[in-house]
Amino acid sequence: MNHRSIPIATVVCALLGTASAAHAQGAPGACVAPGSSLRLDHVPIAVEDLEALSQRLTDEFGFRIRSPEPDENGLATASIPFGDGTRLELRTMQGAPGPDAPGPDAPAPDAPGDLEALRYADLIADGGGGAYLAFSGPAPAGVLEIAGELEPELAAISAGAGSRVAFPRGHPLHPVFFVISDRESVTSADPAPHPNGARGLEAVWVMVEDPERLTRFLLAFGARDCGPSRHPEHLHGRAVGIRGGTVYVVDARLWMADPESAPVVSLTVRGGPESVSDNIVLGNAGGLWIELRPSDAGSDPPNPASPADPEENG
Repeated sequence: MNHRSIPIATVVCALLGTASAAHAQGAPGACVAPGSSLRLDHVPIAVEDLEALSQRLTDEFGFRIRSPEPDENGLATASIPFGDGTRLELRTMQGAPGPDAPGPDAPAPDAPGDLEALRYADLIADGGGGAYLAFSGPAPAGVLEIAGELEPELAAISAGAGSRVAFPRGHPLHPVFFVISDRESVTSADPAPHPNGARGLEAVWVMVEDPERLTRFLLAFGARDCGPSRHPEHLHGRAVGIRGGTVYVVDARLWMADPESAPVVSLTVRGGPESVSDNIVLGNAGGLWIELRPSDAGSDPPNPASPADPEENG
């Protein structure tokens, strides 16, 4: 049995129950911080059978998926872009390891691209799932200026790293990284609309080994701490509002036996007024759960006047 099957199943049940409760309340418990310099940018998802998953998301759930693009690191990526500039990335290894591929006891590769490919290979072997949570915001120099003193390891590994700032593998906050994205330049022509009306990422649930540490880090960028969020089935998280969306930070130690497992367990995708509410569990992507949530507008949700209710927020 996959060592994550019991925790993830529990998480999925919890989140499905929460979706029903949120809809019964009539409106999601929004937690955003319009003044934050961070936004949700994209979520890479490790999958074994990219073609089958893409077909299912297209035929059954109405997402428009761009054709896979290979890269030099042995990965192929099919993207699901949204009109607000956010996206999902379905990522897989382009082929099975060859006879000369290093075994499990071989030394770890040094190149960033090789490390990334190894990370996805490990996740796919473990069943796949949400591999990372990417934020967009200040240029790398700005990220390091704001958070370099708070997280010196981030500054050490990211100096001169170009348009991406990331924590080293093995760091408690490794599941998150930062990219440059000119969100304001997105137009109605980019990209083509989705048949299901999906407009953008609204919320992400991410499990990390040190949730308080991630919360402090996000607050350094003007995020808003909306307090604890409790779901049915005893899934506890902390709602942190950033510009245009919510990050629910969950203690991975309570739910995962292996800290190397896929950390992103659920997503909320904002739809339009004509979208049909849907809950999608991707069994072939680590049990990743996606909620398509209708909304009356494609703009940022309103900022709540008070912190999220720990009993009802979701």
